[in-house]
Amino acid sequence: MILRNELLRYLNEYLAIADFDDYGPQGLQVEGREEIDKIATGVSLCVQLLERAAAMDADAVIVHHGLLWDKESHVVKGSFKKRLKLLLQHDMNLFAYHLPLDKHPVVGNNAMAANAFGLKDSKSFGHVGVQGAIELCSFEELLHNVQRYYQTDPLVFPFGPSKINRIAISSGAAQRDITLAIENGLDAYITGEVSEAVMHLAREGHIHFFAAGHYATEKPGIIALGDHIAARFPVQVTFIDVPNPV
Repeated sequence: MILRNELLRYLNEYLAIADFDDYGPQGLQVEGREEIDKIATGVSLCVQLLERAAAMDADAVIVHHGLLWDKESHVVKGSFKKRLKLLLQHDMNLFAYHLPLDKHPVVGNNAMAANAFGLKDSKSFGHVGVQGAIELCSFEELLHNVQRYYQTDPLVFPFGPSKINRIAISSGAAQRDITLAIENGLDAYITGEVSEAVMHLAREGHIHFFAAGHYATEKPGIIALGDHIAARFPVQVTFIDVPNPV
């Protein structure tokens, strides 16, 4: 068991939330019971995740995409009301960590991917991403690695060189950073989502582009954070998968 405020202090410091100007409040978004024994984790807050968390009698829910966003209405109706009602009815704490969980050097979405792809000489890319060198490979080999790691079938624009060495990875909706990848002379860029203009940019910039899914590219971090919490504190942590093809 751990006290809510003790867990909050630890996570806020571990994920360095003070270093980020994010799109909504990071850390505790809804206060629940003080003592925490069971934690449910997930990528995006939704009714399905909360119902499953309540069914396992979770004391806290930790997600990447939370309930509160600066540019969204906070009028309590619709989906917002349903989600808030479930949290309050079951006295569950809600913690949310967005950009801090994309960029963290150990459990971050992009750090995890960088390790999986064997990235060397890595450095920051864009706001939360990472770039570096991988072992020289073909487009087909990199595609296979993307499919295997993210467990998805990415949308690809294969307009880069025959041999790939320098890549960038940025989880979520970072498709517009393809321009930065081109400026940096990279061979391939892996992110979550895609916009209409990206195909033309990839073709004209002679780069391979992979849209592996927003959800898929942001699963690794929250799972790793849950494992970290379970290893450090006497609590039970369960990842709840609510797949999203986007």
